[in-house]
Amino acid sequence: MTWTQLKTFHAVALRQSFTRAAEALHTSQPAVSAQIQGLEKYYGVKLFARLGKKVALTEAGEILFSYAERILNLTDEAKQAIDELKGLKRGKLKIGASFLVGVYIMPQILGRFKTRYPDIEVALQMRQAQEVVKMVLTNAVDLGIVGAPVEDPRLMVKPLLSDELLAIVPADHPWAEREAVRPEELERQPFVLSEQGSATRKIVEEQLGQVGVNPEVVMELGNIEAVKKAVEAGLGISIMSRCAASGEVEAGRLRFLRVLEVNLRRDVNIVYHKDKHFSNTLGAFWDFLAEQPGVETVT
Repeated sequence: MTWTQLKTFHAVALRQSFTRAAEALHTSQPAVSAQIQGLEKYYGVKLFARLGKKVALTEAGEILFSYAERILNLTDEAKQAIDELKGLKRGKLKIGASFLVGVYIMPQILGRFKTRYPDIEVALQMRQAQEVVKMVLTNAVDLGIVGAPVEDPRLMVKPLLSDELLAIVPADHPWAEREAVRPEELERQPFVLSEQGSATRKIVEEQLGQVGVNPEVVMELGNIEAVKKAVEAGLGISIMSRCAASGEVEAGRLRFLRVLEVNLRRDVNIVYHKDKHFSNTLGAFWDFLAEQPGVETVT
């Protein structure tokens, strides 16, 4: 097995096409086919099955793909470490972030980072928190930033900042002029929440449940922007991060209310593998995070 065979296999698996893989690798389709045939001969199994014009991974292919991603990522990491040792200024930073963090917190941070380090390439991938953790474990990203607690002996977890969750209501709601609401009042209100599995929803249900409140969820939506639009339209109220709805509140379309007697704060955490090599690029980003307003402890 060669590195070229593995890279070719990875390209075909991602694109589900020999033709598109050949285009991406700047080679011919017969050359791609030859690399895959060589790999299948080496392992003694079929790695792809044809489905019309597309190809799909076989069970053996799925197993190899998981290893190929890790090997290729480690190869990139090794090259970056050696390049930096040689004194090159360019670098690449791969960050995973949960959706709320990626949409409402990271853009400003990354914008300032790029101003300081314009030659460092930054790739931000957004997933649900548990998926970000998996990406960190497989070295698909250099580090993850998530708004959910993480417990795994293979990982280091450091708090980045504290995030406050508040109730939001439309501007014409009877509570619009209030500053706070008691938990028991929420039980009589229709709720619009993000989908099951989101860190925000988990915190809301857990914390309200501790004071005996079971929110009546009338609508479940796949992203925060949709939740805000539904609340603006009067379809219900919600609870979300201050940073996610501050623009609508400042524009007068929504109102914030504190929920009394309930701990609706959470840490936004940085997550990285305990065996992670801190390249100069990653070290520069780490130090940069520690300088940002509102950051708690990045040491």
